[in-house]
Amino acid sequence: MRRWIRLLGSLTLAVPLLIAIAAVLAWGTLYEMRFGTAAVQRFIYHGWWFQALLAFLAVNLAIAAASRYPWKRHQLPFLLAHLGIILILVGGIIGGRFGVEGQLVIPEGQAERTLELPQNVLVVHQPNPDLQHVIPMQFESRAWVHEPNLTIPVSLGGRMISLTVDRYYPDAVADEEITDDGAKEYPAVQVRLAHEEHQDVIWFMSRDPERFGVGWGEAHVLFLEPQTPEQFKQLLGSPAQDAHPRGVIALTLPGMTHPREVPVPDEPNHVVEVSGTPYRITFKDYFPDFAMTEEGPRSQSTQPNNPAVSFVLAGPEGADAYMLFALHPDFQTLHGFAHQIPAHISYTHPTAASLPPNCIGLIRDPSGTLVAVLTGSGTERSVVNPVRIGTSYTHPSLGYQVEVAAYYPRARVTQRITNRTDEIRAEAIHVVAREGEQSAATWLTLRGSAHLTLGAEPIHLEYRPAQRELPMTIKLLDFRKIDYPGTDMAAGFESDVELTDPQRGIMVMRKISMNNPLRYRGFSFYQSSYIPGRTEMTVLSVRNDPGTPLVYAGFLIIIAGVVSLFVLRAPATAAAARRKAGHPHPRSRST
Repeated sequence: MRRWIRLLGSLTLAVPLLIAIAAVLAWGTLYEMRFGTAAVQRFIYHGWWFQALLAFLAVNLAIAAASRYPWKRHQLPFLLAHLGIILILVGGIIGGRFGVEGQLVIPEGQAERTLELPQNVLVVHQPNPDLQHVIPMQFESRAWVHEPNLTIPVSLGGRMISLTVDRYYPDAVADEEITDDGAKEYPAVQVRLAHEEHQDVIWFMSRDPERFGVGWGEAHVLFLEPQTPEQFKQLLGSPAQDAHPRGVIALTLPGMTHPREVPVPDEPNHVVEVSGTPYRITFKDYFPDFAMTEEGPRSQSTQPNNPAVSFVLAGPEGADAYMLFALHPDFQTLHGFAHQIPAHISYTHPTAASLPPNCIGLIRDPSGTLVAVLTGSGTERSVVNPVRIGTSYTHPSLGYQVEVAAYYPRARVTQRITNRTDEIRAEAIHVVAREGEQSAATWLTLRGSAHLTLGAEPIHLEYRPAQRELPMTIKLLDFRKIDYPGTDMAAGFESDVELTDPQRGIMVMRKISMNNPLRYRGFSFYQSSYIPGRTEMTVLSVRNDPGTPLVYAGFLIIIAGVVSLFVLRAPATAAAARRKAGHPHPRSRST
């Protein structure tokens, strides 16, 4: 046993171990240049095998130091150097295993507490009932493997779904082809937008919640499809005030000859009995600006940009969960939602019959004709009826040039994904979902999502960076970009933030700049970058490393070891100098 212990602490083992670590670090530098920081951290620096090498080196140093016990005074520098290196290695291992690192992107005037991590996840969500499964992905650590063929079993309630990721492209290029030969109606328009030196060509789909509109410069560009002639008339003119700001549910239940309207209440979990019938509605939630997140459905803002309502309709046949969108009434039909109660239900909202200021609204009337409504910052608006394909129109107040290049009432979207290089630039995965004998497939780009019709209920897939909730909320009060005098080059960034910790009842205001991070509860917030726009956004790098105190202590101990080396050598050096000069030691006596 002693022989093996001596071998573990010997120089014979330390030399090849140091050479191996140096070789891995050199390889890591080249790997990072090729695939990026996130990939090298996941595959090398945070890998169990590399951290095992560091732990092995720490054990070698500890045994080498312990083998010289009892220690002499002149061995103090040696012991301090070994102890400092051991602490640095242990601190690095702890930080790699238990540390947290990510980014916060905060628009000016808004608050954020969800940290975006460097790792990616595949999120599987079933809207009815609300179930979710998050799967960690590691494809970026081996970016050269383009056909991983990874199969993952997913349990959602009583369903067993098999997901297979058969392709991974680190540098994906999407080539989309849109034709007018679809099997059913799916309106799409191709719009050319131009202003000064800026030009864009964008496809809009009126029935797609993610592609019916976009913000371009100071304008809102929308492609809408009103469901009734009344809605169409209201979109062309000034909308009247609505008595129901959250919208109205219209129901035609078994035994009814005419629909019955039920306003969406202000309070969640509100139960409404449908008089004269055995049915009742339990309103669950209202989303003025619907978005899907890792925690489920959420509202991005209080503005009615994409109003949606969730509720449960219960009756003798059972209970059905609904998620209805005012701007996309065909959402449930397109995605194959099945219900037990044979009911016809629609959701209307005041925003569906109004346009925001500075809007370029393309409207498909009930006959299929395109009409454009251009609104100003106030009540002014101009109407183009009909819109001619290939004709350029000018927004009266913004001066933007608008042209409808193509209009397809029965659009069919075909997407082709190819890969350019192994560099991680625009990640995409191809997912095949299977349940029983049914299957469906889709491409997912990073931060992209897709709905798949599968089994009794459709599923929602999302490929995005992993997220983690922070114990505090950061609100961006003001962002400043400081330029070098006489140039547009940034000399620095500053963010005035408000930190709120509801658990401890603390609220503080601080300025975060390039060399002035905010530190709180072990988390450090660094000013990393910013995103320009009408609403500026700050990018904060966030780090929580529990191994940092050990690393700092290790460096201080190494410095102390270097200092002790000179302190202990000083008397010996002075004595040697006196002997060389022929002077006796001060304590020596002549006989």
